[in-house]
Order: sequence, then C-alpha cells, then structure tokens
Amino acid sequence: MNDPLHVYDDYAKIVTTQESRHKALIIDVFSGEGPQFQCGGTIINSKYILTAAHCVVDKKIEGVRIGEYDINTDRDCEYEPDKVICEDHIQDMYVKEKIPHENYQRSPTSNDIALLRVDGEILLNYTNVEPICLPLSSSLRSKSLDNKNGTVAGWGYTETGRESAILLRVEVPVKTDAECKGYYNRNIRDAVKKQFCAGELKKDSCNGDSGGPLMMKANYNDVNSYVQYGIVSHGPMQCGSSFPGVYTDVREYVDWILDNIKE
Repeated sequence: MNDPLHVYDDYAKIVTTQESRHKALIIDVFSGEGPQFQCGGTIINSKYILTAAHCVVDKKIEGVRIGEYDINTDRDCEYEPDKVICEDHIQDMYVKEKIPHENYQRSPTSNDIALLRVDGEILLNYTNVEPICLPLSSSLRSKSLDNKNGTVAGWGYTETGRESAILLRVEVPVKTDAECKGYYNRNIRDAVKKQFCAGELKKDSCNGDSGGPLMMKANYNDVNSYVQYGIVSHGPMQCGSSFPGVYTDVREYVDWILDNIKE
C-alpha cells in the first residue's frame, strides 16, 4: 500500500480525467536518457520547482520541461470557433541542484517533498508559464481541507492503461484524518502525519502523476488563484479504487521550502 502510485489491472486503470489548461503550473522531470517524463512538479518561482522526494532521490535528473501541454507536438494549440491560438515557448532547463527533504523516508513514506533548482531562470512572461501560489499566510495554512475538492493535474496513467500525452486534470475529494486513518492504519503507522488523503472510486492520481500538485482556488492577495496544498506522493496499488491516494501536505512544509530557497 505504501508504494509510489502504480497501475496493475484493468479495473485500476479506470481513472476519470478531463483536459486541463493549467499547463502553466506543471513541469515534467526527465532523466539523462532522453525526454522520459517520469514525474510532475510545479513552478514556485523563476528558479525553483516543487516536487516529491521519491521523484529525485537515487534518480539521475538532468532537467525539467516548462510550459508543456501535449508531449507529442512541438506546438500546443487551442482551437476556438473563429481562431486558433498556439503557444510554442517550451523551456527545457538543466537542473543545478536537487534538494530532497533531509528526513525523507521511502518506507513508510514520510517527508516526501523536494525542490529542484534550475540552471538559469525560468522565463515567466509567456502565457503557458505561471508560478503556483503557496499557502504562506496563516489563514491559508490553517484552512480545513476536509470534504473539499482539490484539482490534481498530470500526465499519468488513464483508463487506457497508458500515460497521457496531454496534461489532464481530475477533481478529487479530500478525506478527513479519521477517514484516512481508517483506510491506512492497518498497514502504515502515522499515515496522516504531515499528509492527507484524497480521491474516490474512479477519481484518483496514478503512476506518472507523482510530484504533481493538488490545488484549490483561494483568495490570494485579493485574487482568486490556485494555491497548492498537496504533492502527489503514494497510494493503493490499484489507481482509482475505493482507497484514496496520499498527498504530502504542503502547509506543513512552507517553512522548509522558504528555508531552502536561495536568491
């Protein structure tokens, strides 16, 4: 139960998704053997990507891709009734530094959070690139997520049994701590410490979505913006089963993030 998200059988592959244009918030991590996109992440400023520690520990990470939507095309286009809008400003950047949490533990999973510092600066003046907001204020940190829906976005496995070529999203309900303990405590101690559970039957994150965000709309400096509350961490062996997935609670790590960001 405590593995990174995987798909095993036909039933587990039924994961409800819908196309998302939140591509400005998502990056793909790739290895040195070419553009093999294995995890997601989020831009938090012009130099740093937020992702999961299990995506970078013991992995050869060379770079990140910024602003991607469809990995099979050179240009991403939106087709409207009277016009076509295309965006081809994809940024491939080398990673200068990997910063996994110093107390990350693979099993049972804990402190599953990491930063990637890119070599150079991400250009933020394109329409397909925008940093995610973090829950910095006391009101956002103390916000109850129980029974609220969060948006998860990524290029992970779908009901086809394959990773999606385009960025997809799904709305997942956040479970209470008591519900999460009920699902996981038979196998995992302290399952909800600095984590939370989200998802339901046929609505889940899956293999390939790891490191990506769980987001909710919130008032951020008087603007209704997406705020990242979770990082896709791990879950049941069957994606989309009645067991929810487990997410690193970003609210618990805001100070760690700020302490590890350099100018």
